[in-house]
Parts: sequence; C-alpha cells; structure tokens
Amino acid sequence: MTNSGAQSSNRNRTSLLVRPGSRYLAVLFAAIVLLTGSTGFSQTTDEELPPGVVPPPLNLLSKQEKTELESERKMKNRTKLALQFMDDRLKLSEKATETDDFPEALAQLGRFQALIRNTAGYLKGNEGNKGSFKNFKRFEMTLREFIPRLELIRRELPYEYGYHVRELMKFVSDTRMNALEPFFDDTVIPEGGSR
Repeated sequence: MTNSGAQSSNRNRTSLLVRPGSRYLAVLFAAIVLLTGSTGFSQTTDEELPPGVVPPPLNLLSKQEKTELESERKMKNRTKLALQFMDDRLKLSEKATETDDFPEALAQLGRFQALIRNTAGYLKGNEGNKGSFKNFKRFEMTLREFIPRLELIRRELPYEYGYHVRELMKFVSDTRMNALEPFFDDTVIPEGGSR
C-alpha cells in the first residue's frame, strides 16, 4: 500500500481483520465502527455544538427497516433495499424542508444516517464474499448521488439545523471513501514483478 498517514494505518488494521478465518473479527470491527463512528450526528455533544445549534437527531433504524433488512438473505437484494430506504428517508427530509418542518427534516436525516452506517457495516462484514465488490460499488455510487440532494436541503435549513446536515455530508463523503477501499487494498504490485 502506498498511502501514508492515518489512511494507511486504518487500511492496514482493516486488512488484518478481514483475512480468511477471521470473519468474526471483521464483524466485531464493523460493530465497533457502527457504535463509535468517526463523524456524524450522534458523536456531537451539546457542549461541542456552536451556540444556537439544535441537538443532533437520533441515529437509529426504524423497527420495520431493521426487520426487513435482517430478513433479506441475498447481499444484492439487501443492498438495494437499504439504498431504497435511504432514498425514502431523503425524500421525506426534502418534503419536510419544503414545508419548513425543520425538526422533521433533521429527524429523517438521522434515520438516513443510521441506514448508511448499517449498510456500511454489513458490506464490510461480508467483504470478500461473492458479489461484494459490485455491492460496494452500488453503495458508493448511490452515496455520491445523495450528496447534491443533501446540499440542497442544507441550503434551505436555518443554520441551527443546517450545521448538522453539513456534518452529515462529511460523514457520507468519508463513508464513500471507505466503500472504495476494497477496490484498492492489496492491489499494488511491487516494482520488478508480480505477487
């Protein structure tokens, strides 16, 4: 791997966890990432918020979404279902924004982020399985399409709500980059020959 700094360090740790025979560790790692996260709504405490900014929305899946996702056994179908749920949440946020229901718009984005976290963890836990690369790519491409829609929502919300949308956009961008990692891990061929 040729990247430097924290990205290289994180990639090395991730590669160690996904070796054959360590599927349990990969699932455990995904669970830790889902619970702790690096950015986004749920990590901001009221003391860290700028003055006047509302508290962040809850970052939880609905019971129905969780049940439907868990009941879907095929990775392709589960990924498509999760992306549809994300699109539905984003549409609800857009609709609430149009009617100036800013608390509802933000609440829908909290659910939207929970779906992204859940899907990222699921895909990471199934990395290397048949079809995983196609699903990572599908996930990444759809997240890329969501970013301009989030920007439009952010522009319509007052600052005290829009602040959280800006943080969500950073989270989505970071998640996209992480979704691309499987395409580049262990693909660097040393100079002078092949592996």
